Amino acid sequence: MAEAVLLAVTKIGCILGDEVIKAIISELSVKVTNLKELPVKVEQIRKQLTMMSNVIMQIDTVYLIDKGVKNWIGEVRNVAYHVEDVMDKYSYHILKHREQSRLKKILKIKDYAVFSQIVDEVVVVEEEIEQVIKLKERWLQPFQLVPGPLTEMERRWSQDSFPEFVKDQDLVGIEENRILLTRWLDTEETENNVITVSGMGGLGKSTLVSNVYEREKIKFPANAWIVVSQIYTVDALLRKILWKIGYTEKPLSAG
Repeated sequence: MAEAVLLAVTKIGCILGDEVIKAIISELSVKVTNLKELPVKVEQIRKQLTMMSNVIMQIDTVYLIDKGVKNWIGEVRNVAYHVEDVMDKYSYHILKHREQSRLKKILKIKDYAVFSQIVDEVVVVEEEIEQVIKLKERWLQPFQLVPGPLTEMERRWSQDSFPEFVKDQDLVGIEENRILLTRWLDTEETENNVITVSGMGGLGKSTLVSNVYEREKIKFPANAWIVVSQIYTVDALLRKILWKIGYTEKPLSAG
């Protein structure tokens, strides 16, 4: 249930820890004054989402069928998706600015507008989080949020940061790409294939890939979903993949 939130938290952590992004934000803040507060705001969002993730993972499974609990978790998940999209835009435009600054030294007015819009979106996310907190306080009873015993499968699943499956009726504007991606997976060329899904932030890449993955994984003898941080080792990633497909040795941290 908390996988989408964990993914958003992971993405925020990667961005906040990137020294290049920190340096560019410091530079841009001279001209875009409201950008100075952005790292602090994003860090607060990360903390709030982390707490929400912890609450969701501790909810006793007997209450997960409760409509109020399910609706609240759905609202948290929607906020997490919004955060992920904003972070994609954030990192995309920061890195785009870095590439452009190598060719020119002047930041155009439209560039200021882009970062101001990102700040505005972060403010909207803050408001959404406040609303989710109020919903929890108003509609959920404390006994519904007490920790319940986790099965071994639940403990393993909670560590994997896998996005919650998105139903077809919740997919907006990406049906054509879903069909295309599914067609690529159905090719007869089954060895050494790599499919890359890329694009600017806010296009719904994670939503698309998680939907197709959940649909198609039963067609493969083995499958694994892993999150790769900006700092990783190939050995740790390979160990984690082996562990996810059934190898018994516990994986090293990929970070």
